[in-house]
Amino acid sequence: MLEQILVNIQDLTKQGKTSLAVFDLDSTLFDVSPRLERILLDFAASPLNQKKFPEQVALLKNIKTLRTDWGIVGALTRAGLDGHHPEFQEAVKAYWQKSFFSNHYLQFDAPYEGAVEFVNAVSDAGAHVVYLTGRDVERMGGSSGEVIAQWGFPLNEKAELVLKPHRSMDDAKFKTDWFLDAQCKNYESIYFFENEPVNLHHLAQHCPKVQMIFFESTHAGKAEPPENLPRIMNFLLNQKES
Repeated sequence: MLEQILVNIQDLTKQGKTSLAVFDLDSTLFDVSPRLERILLDFAASPLNQKKFPEQVALLKNIKTLRTDWGIVGALTRAGLDGHHPEFQEAVKAYWQKSFFSNHYLQFDAPYEGAVEFVNAVSDAGAHVVYLTGRDVERMGGSSGEVIAQWGFPLNEKAELVLKPHRSMDDAKFKTDWFLDAQCKNYESIYFFENEPVNLHHLAQHCPKVQMIFFESTHAGKAEPPENLPRIMNFLLNQKES
């Protein structure tokens, strides 16, 4: 399917027509589990936390996160921290929320297999590339573009980053509103790669012409992914995808 998307973009470019390829960032282009793991390890390394929660912090020191983790509950549970220590749970949750949604840990994210190569191939084929993310300008705008460029993703006049103007904005509505505006720019084809089912369902109701691809990594669990969408688990070309 990824190969076919590239062929379609190339064909449209040859005809003088424009294409748009839109990519979510967290858990779509980037595996955020290394970011999550680093945050939990830094929480455990704090002398204050070691003094206040010695038993719990001891279990955190060798914690490992998985690609399928959404938030901290899964990782904590596997470490033996199953919610029976409410003061610790509140403290680590507050630390995670402050740290995860910030500029300070974005450098620990790692692109999924084939992501850098595929996005560059899409751009080289002639499509306009947009990184459309639920990250907001205030907390995560400082480093998001830097990390994208450092990994080798295109970021130029043909590839732009779009963040939420304010953290209070609903992700699904923000992204759908952006697509409604994009549809007015006469793109012949619009593709959207996204891991969060809620965003896909909302977009499908308002922008049915957008060709959506579900990236199967992890999500909030607030909805099941649309059954009729193609699914991928990486961006590797020349292989069979589910």
